[in-house]
Amino acid sequence: MRKLIFLDFDGVLHNSGGPLFANLPLFESYLGQMPDIEVIISSSWREGRSVAELKIIFSPKYRHQICGTTPSLECCFECGGRQKEIEAFLFINNYSELDTQWVAIDDMVALFSPDYKHLIATDSEFGFGITEGKLLLEWYKQAKFVERLNALAMAKHNL
Repeated sequence: MRKLIFLDFDGVLHNSGGPLFANLPLFESYLGQMPDIEVIISSSWREGRSVAELKIIFSPKYRHQICGTTPSLECCFECGGRQKEIEAFLFINNYSELDTQWVAIDDMVALFSPDYKHLIATDSEFGFGITEGKLLLEWYKQAKFVERLNALAMAKHNL
């Protein structure tokens, strides 16, 4: 099963007004505990930059986990716009909840529907911190647990 993180930069990897990517080392410390995760950039930083240019922001050890960007839709700054871009990415790549688990890390909760179950929201004044890291690891462990349950169910079905 594929596991994706849709990652925003502003208000996540750095806080509003702080040094650029000040929270990146902490994010990468959690990413290091999830070697099979693929990171999809959903940040506006993807505009006018290639995936190769975005990878350079990350430490060499984690660049292979940066796997793409969401498409840019005209509605991106409307209510639910970022969610629509994520859903478009999933649709374009033929990913579904049957074969893919995902979470978005973003500070702009208005860009998602209020009941969106795939969001870890950050406070833009602080960005990604230990609390969000713990939530990310909880999500990841749950995703691994569901993956094992699905594998057991498939094995039992094939008996």
